[in-house]
Amino acid sequence: MIWVTVGRKGAKRYNAGLRSGGRFVTNTVVIDSEKRKEIGDFLERVEAECGFSILYACESGSRAWGFASPDSDYDIRFLFVRPEADYLGVFCPSDVRDFPLIGDLDAGGWDVRKAAGLLGKSNGALVEWLHSPVVYREAPGFLLRWRAVAREVFSPKACAAHYGGMAKQMVLGKLRGERVRAKDYLYGLRSGLSARWVLDGRGIPPVRFSELLEVAPDEVSALVPELLARKERTNECERMERWPVLDVFLNESVEEIGARVSEMKADESPKAVLNALARGEIYRRNAEVVGSYSLERVKAGSELLFESLAGSHAYGTAVEGSDEDLRGVFVAGDGLLMGLDSVEQVSDERNDEVYYELGRFVELLLRNNPNALELLGMPDDCVRRRHPLFGRLEPSLFLSKLCEKTFGEYAMGQIRKARGLNKKIVNPQPEERRAMLSFCHVAVGQGSVPLLDWLAGKGMAAEDCGLTAVKNATGMFAVYHAPGRGFRGVVSPKDPDALVFTSVPKEAEPVGWMHFNADAFKAHCKAHREYWEWVEKRNEQRYATNAQHGRGYDSKNLMHTIRLLEMADEIAREGVLRVRRENRDFLLRVRSGEFEYDWLVGRAEELYGGLGEVYAASDLPEAPDRGAVNGLLVEIRAGFRASDSG
Repeated sequence: MIWVTVGRKGAKRYNAGLRSGGRFVTNTVVIDSEKRKEIGDFLERVEAECGFSILYACESGSRAWGFASPDSDYDIRFLFVRPEADYLGVFCPSDVRDFPLIGDLDAGGWDVRKAAGLLGKSNGALVEWLHSPVVYREAPGFLLRWRAVAREVFSPKACAAHYGGMAKQMVLGKLRGERVRAKDYLYGLRSGLSARWVLDGRGIPPVRFSELLEVAPDEVSALVPELLARKERTNECERMERWPVLDVFLNESVEEIGARVSEMKADESPKAVLNALARGEIYRRNAEVVGSYSLERVKAGSELLFESLAGSHAYGTAVEGSDEDLRGVFVAGDGLLMGLDSVEQVSDERNDEVYYELGRFVELLLRNNPNALELLGMPDDCVRRRHPLFGRLEPSLFLSKLCEKTFGEYAMGQIRKARGLNKKIVNPQPEERRAMLSFCHVAVGQGSVPLLDWLAGKGMAAEDCGLTAVKNATGMFAVYHAPGRGFRGVVSPKDPDALVFTSVPKEAEPVGWMHFNADAFKAHCKAHREYWEWVEKRNEQRYATNAQHGRGYDSKNLMHTIRLLEMADEIAREGVLRVRRENRDFLLRVRSGEFEYDWLVGRAEELYGGLGEVYAASDLPEAPDRGAVNGLLVEIRAGFRASDSG
């Protein structure tokens, strides 16, 4: 195939915008302020629930590429770092976090250590995240460091193979029917052009689709405006007629990319650079900042502004054996505040003890974060230390109509968590994860049998077999058997979770046809990992309670759902923050599993649905007065320093 690129004029035209029907279809990515705030609040909840810090978050997928549909989700991707102790233990927490779709927010992220390893392989998804045009959060200097390393370790072969493989998947998969989606054409084009960009020696390919059109043939570029217009005005599932020009280009591209990649020399990953990158993020976040403000130092008292029992003891719902959760606020010294570093909070591994730096605490109060607001209304019998200056942080300064969203969404999130626990209670996973080969079956007659059983029945050894992929049949493989012919076997000797393929003579005849259910294997691995991580971390008393009442949900989560929604209602109607609950007996009945799940969800939805009306009629301000609060924060810091020196 001869590659034809758009000339200088064409490049400028497509970078500025693609004209279609008298208007421009551009790659400008616009995320309105309300959606950005929603995403920012979501990221904060993720941090609070997972106990890690998100160093970088961005938009990925079609919105970042510049061709979102009206019903496209927001693909939020992030990189996080855990407390240093998590990296030193025997059982390291999961380095991948995926979350169920919440509205139109589709989120997931990787630990920085995993990300650094993938960067050494020029992982296409990660490199795209680091160059996304939509950034929701970035720790100081993060992108500067990671983009520099991305360029330093860039592997043209790995990157071109990644995009070539994606293009091939589209051609052999979703672009096979008589009618196809505009989305699939665009995904295939973007992958093929990205590979072309790399193979032309241009380095890391751009994220924006319009920039990639510099390496597209004119006949393909001419079709793009209408293709983008279709994607922009239709839903994701709507199909269109096939366009032969695009079909020919994509099919020829896949063959050309595969041939050129196979001739390229593999690059060696510079491990020292990647190790330094990962360690730098871990120690920068933990050693330099939190190390000087350890939990022990904060609890010692010299910088402590407030400390209290929290959770069930504060709500009045504690039972025998309830944990004692501690929450507090401290004031960092000038040496830290005036330097380059900062500290937001310190905590133990399970987040049973969490202490916020005053600035971070006030920031959460301004956002009407429920966990932060509760500290302003702690019952006297729970408070262990309260500096007089803490009393200046009165609830009336912060309570606002933002509580409708913060309390309401937090409450409804508890429902999702409650039902999610049931999956683990009633679906325990075996101690040993199932092997990949148990997901491989061979077609026999009108059915199939497990590969290993089929081999045993025929007296064949797996190491004497060879596999080849079957064109236009995803997941299907031809099985060959010839002892002594040097076939590579079925499973890779380096990775028991990967199939290995063999070159076979054209005249060779398969002895069978095998299907590998990769999706089922991936789902099993995820379920197994998540189950045993949950077993390791679960609260045994809470687990026993849920298993005993047998309702199929986490009753403590639903108790908190009702409590949060009732508090939100009281804030709107009365302007009060009532942490100690007056309906203790009812809440304990919820916790014990006395009520059916559907009834509790119905009650929660009733409370949640009524918040809009009561907040619309409330006299609360739309949001706290940030300027007034900022002045108060300065006064409290100055007063605390003066009292400490005195």
